[in-house]
Amino acid sequence: MPCFTESDVQELGRTVLAEFDRRFLALPDDLCAPFHDEARQLETELMSLYRATVMCVRREEDINRVAARWGEMVEICGGCLTRLAKVSEKHPGCGASLYYDRVLELRSKCQRLQEMHQ
Repeated sequence: MPCFTESDVQELGRTVLAEFDRRFLALPDDLCAPFHDEARQLETELMSLYRATVMCVRREEDINRVAARWGEMVEICGGCLTRLAKVSEKHPGCGASLYYDRVLELRSKCQRLQEMHQ
């Protein structure tokens, strides 16, 4: 029995991104502290999904499912990158590149894992 299904991961990813979108609308334009709070929260939630994926693929025997789980993480990371790029436009002086670079690194790692299991 799989740890979670493709639709579970996609739903978790959509929820993380939708919640960020909702909170992003309420961010004041002139303050960096709320920006950092939201960017950290997005990164934390993404890392939680990554850790859950790691735990699940360890028990997965079907190599195609392992590749699919990493592919899902690549997509979720891509959604986070898109949102961080938008946030950096609204808050250009708040250092979004720090978060963007870390998510980009995680996306690259997930992509390597996906390719390794295909």
